Amino acid sequence: MAGAGTVMMSGGSGNGGYPSGGSTGIGASGNSGSGSSGLSSGGTRDGAGGRANGGGGGTGATGGTGAIGGTGAIGGTGACVKNLGCKLSPPPSTGDIYQDCVDRINQFLTQCACLPALTRRKDGEACADQMAEYDASMNSAHAGAIAQICQPGGSQNECPAYSSNAQVIGLCMQQMWDEGPPPTTPCTDSCYEDHGHFINMTDKDITKVACGFYTTSPGKVWAAQNFSR
Repeated sequence: MAGAGTVMMSGGSGNGGYPSGGSTGIGASGNSGSGSSGLSSGGTRDGAGGRANGGGGGTGATGGTGAIGGTGAIGGTGACVKNLGCKLSPPPSTGDIYQDCVDRINQFLTQCACLPALTRRKDGEACADQMAEYDASMNSAHAGAIAQICQPGGSQNECPAYSSNAQVIGLCMQQMWDEGPPPTTPCTDSCYEDHGHFINMTDKDITKVACGFYTTSPGKVWAAQNFSR
């Protein structure tokens, strides 16, 4: 459940899409991984001390052009059939990267998990942009969330140092979804390290998401997704 509290996060460093290993930290002073095209997820949790974990891995983001058994799936009747292992090509771009980000998240939620779509939180996008820029400047995912540099916060997923906005939407978000549901509840420590992005995306207490983007001078994109009630 997302809410006010200490930051739980997972991060990694690596090249070419998936993190290898990952740096760790404890509580509000912890740093999660940095690098090229890694994954980083974080969330707020009430009560327990903050934890930082290494990034997850998985298979590539390539796959089919639609959800297997999803809403509007081939041969479907319009009713959603849950398929948490779905591989989706992103929807056509709207020309608005913030809307594309929300649409991509909702594509997985509505077509694969049979969950309600999240509302785009436009009033949180300036903060999400600020966090993405701050994290890029610190070369540390979730640094802005940990420092609480702006509000609203919430649970956070982050794509650090991807090669383009399109790769964030197409590859990073599929990687996050590919982590899949955790085998145990509650899911903490190494479990959250492996499934944290998926957990944040599918938290049933979450109703809104604000996406933020920042492109560094070498052309690397940092993208934060802040989930809130």
